[in-house]
Amino acid sequence: MLNHALRQFDMGTMAKMSFFIRNLHRQLEQLHKEQSTMYNKQFIVYRGQGLTQQDFKQLVYTKGGLLSFNNFLSTCTKPNGAIRFVQNALRTHENIVGVFFIITIDPSEVSTSTSPFAFIKNHSAFPQEEEILFSMHTVFRVGDTKQTVNNNRIWEVQLTFTGDNDPQLAALTQRMREEIDGIGWYRMGRLMHRLGHFNQVEDHCHL
Repeated sequence: MLNHALRQFDMGTMAKMSFFIRNLHRQLEQLHKEQSTMYNKQFIVYRGQGLTQQDFKQLVYTKGGLLSFNNFLSTCTKPNGAIRFVQNALRTHENIVGVFFIITIDPSEVSTSTSPFAFIKNHSAFPQEEEILFSMHTVFRVGDTKQTVNNNRIWEVQLTFTGDNDPQLAALTQRMREEIDGIGWYRMGRLMHRLGHFNQVEDHCHL
């Protein structure tokens, strides 16, 4: 429910769950600090996801650019779980494109101001998935995209974790801060207006 609300910019649900969102983010920050010695070399995680045809085309056109996920992002340290998720999604929805994200994380790009992530096997209802959970708005750079050999409905997409020392990300972040001034829910309302979610802004004003 939370991730759906975040993806759809459901202001009402987000407001009701703001305490949970803030608490989960802080827990990820704490776990990341505790696990810092685990991330001493580059590693890869995987995510399987179904996208609409339109969203997939936009993703392909974004090659070389930046991609941010609005929701908390669940990934696996082993590819099989992500592949199974994509395959199940394709069986359920005929018109979607299966995307198998291969995400490279370089610890040298991680800083205290970067969106935190943590290995949550010991805190998950599905420990066998060996999940790494990223906080909201983690930013990645989009790399190569190619069709898989075994299934022409599944595409491999390379992503690279992007830290705040990336010049393009730093410039974009600064511009957003300048254009969307304010704090708290006022700032969120301005963001919704800028993105064209006018009904959401109206609902937000009555919260």
